[in-house]
Amino acid sequence: MIKLSRIDAPIELSDDIVKKLTEEYKLDNKKAVWRKPYITGSLLKMSHCKCSYCETKLGEEGKYMEVDHYHPKNKYPDEVVMWDNLIPSCGRCNSNKSTCDTYLEPIINPYVDNPKEYLYMENYRIKSRNNNKLGRKTIDVLYLNDMEGLILPRFKIGNAVQEKLGSILDVFDEYKRNPNFSRRNKIVNATKELLKEAREDSEYASLVATVLLQDDNYILLKERLKSANLWDDELKTLDKNAIKIALIK
Repeated sequence: MIKLSRIDAPIELSDDIVKKLTEEYKLDNKKAVWRKPYITGSLLKMSHCKCSYCETKLGEEGKYMEVDHYHPKNKYPDEVVMWDNLIPSCGRCNSNKSTCDTYLEPIINPYVDNPKEYLYMENYRIKSRNNNKLGRKTIDVLYLNDMEGLILPRFKIGNAVQEKLGSILDVFDEYKRNPNFSRRNKIVNATKELLKEAREDSEYASLVATVLLQDDNYILLKERLKSANLWDDELKTLDKNAIKIALIK
């Protein structure tokens, strides 16, 4: 989970439309009045086409976006299409959160709270920083340590990241023995591509950032790139972005 920024409500969602859709929902609470293309499209854009909670990419492998109402619509129908209450989510997270009353039992809202202030990752498990209540509640309600649904995918992605790091270092060894422009570019570009997986618009970005920044091979690679004067401005920016979202203890 990473900190996200809420964009402005779509212009179609005017005060009059909010009132109209809210009244429709109150008359028939089975009606998905929020399922309008201008609402769902804006929500997807806002979350980089990811679940705002677990960072699963939406629209892939049957993982379609669902609209989570941070404050549950069944308890607070007046907020059913209130823009600040709508969160793009995957079906798994939305189902787990269900009708949790977030006024009485709040969880992290990534559009309001910075998740890294409350959570960290250790051995591919999400944990509550300093055992804080908001972090614990978020982990429990969203089931963020679902073994099959989340921990195993995290492990596979983390393992792939570590393998890529090892491969880049192997090329660096070849470059030291026999420097040439082709190997130089291969090292720099492969490092950039790996760091781009830790950008906020990438799937499981906080996971990749956390794995990268704590891996001895990344620390070594960074030092070697700097020593060889290959640590350019783009790499600096990508590295800073990774630090910004990493869930390091």
